[in-house]
Amino acid sequence: MIHRFRINNFQSIREDVELDFRIPKTTPEKPCFRKSRSRPDVRLPSVIALIGPNGSGKSTLLRAMVETIRFVAYSYGNRSGNIPGFLPFLSSETLSSSTRIEVDFDAFWFKPSEDSADSLLRYTLELERDGANLFASKVGHEALFSFPKGRPRRLLERKKGQPVYISKEIGLRPRDDRLASIPEDASIISSLARMEVDSFQEILQDVEGVQTNISNTDPDPWKPDINAVTRYYREHEGLVGKISDRLRRFDLGIKDMNLQPAGDGKWLLAFKHHGLSVPVVLEKESAGTRHLVHTFPALNYALDAGQLAIMDALDSDFHVELSAEIIDWFRRKETNPVKAQLFCSLHNISILEDLEKEEVFIVEKDRSGATHAYGMRDISGLRRGTNLQKQYRSGALGGLPAFG
Repeated sequence: MIHRFRINNFQSIREDVELDFRIPKTTPEKPCFRKSRSRPDVRLPSVIALIGPNGSGKSTLLRAMVETIRFVAYSYGNRSGNIPGFLPFLSSETLSSSTRIEVDFDAFWFKPSEDSADSLLRYTLELERDGANLFASKVGHEALFSFPKGRPRRLLERKKGQPVYISKEIGLRPRDDRLASIPEDASIISSLARMEVDSFQEILQDVEGVQTNISNTDPDPWKPDINAVTRYYREHEGLVGKISDRLRRFDLGIKDMNLQPAGDGKWLLAFKHHGLSVPVVLEKESAGTRHLVHTFPALNYALDAGQLAIMDALDSDFHVELSAEIIDWFRRKETNPVKAQLFCSLHNISILEDLEKEEVFIVEKDRSGATHAYGMRDISGLRRGTNLQKQYRSGALGGLPAFG
């Protein structure tokens, strides 16, 4: 689970935007809060919802998380000469400035000893630009720290012009030849994983498990094509029964979903409806049903694996009750027993009625076009039990669209 995320100079983000998800110790216990795997005295929300006007930067914040994950996982082997995905804030002062990221998170793959709990780690990254090139071109600083007994301990680090440092806990010799061959435009983690260093392959496997609908080329949320979705359900037969149960719960008039052969080795997803004698294929179903069928494999994987899901415009095409139900899959312990965490942007503010103030972050822009964000829990005078939707619509919490 992520404890804290901070980023500077990324698209609409100019100055530091920091999101701290750690729940204050004075906050009452709630079923939707989870104890950190690495710090049992720290509680975290299993759902973090970003709300705010269109164009405020909600997608940008989620994209910042996803681009960081992609850099950690896939940057080795990049031959473009640029680091994709990290455009700066487009002002004269920031065009050539570095982009800086810092994230604190639980990591089950690093344990200093066999009987130790999961570790709290901090990953920091600074990406530099050359001259007028908007794309970052090299890593200025990259580091990974653990916090045994609350004190930072360096696991790996590199700074410009200095050799890569690797601690003995990582399982790699300090003078290993592979350290000298890490490209300046790639992550240490991605590089050593691709060079088949065992401990880094384990890190990579965890990072690759993050589920998202954020495309690396398109600003709109990504949806797999129907053939890929159908193939995935064929390869994971248990999912068909699971989603059939979900569809029935949503009272969509659907009895179940199944796979039907369509000839020439092809298959169709078909839906039996109450009162209809002929199944309806996925392409003819409502937008909400199609969206759920496309999204369900990623959400289900995150819940089963205790993984992170980052979903932009999660409530697109969904009735508010359906959106609330999906969010509750992560909030309820019986459907999320292994502490999966969902980050999402939402547009239907009716969902606020079902959320705690610790789960909601408001995103807005100032007059210069720079994104800012803050948690509802940090708003002075906002009492627990208050109707968050009513308060938000009144303008008392900020982040409300302005018309005219």
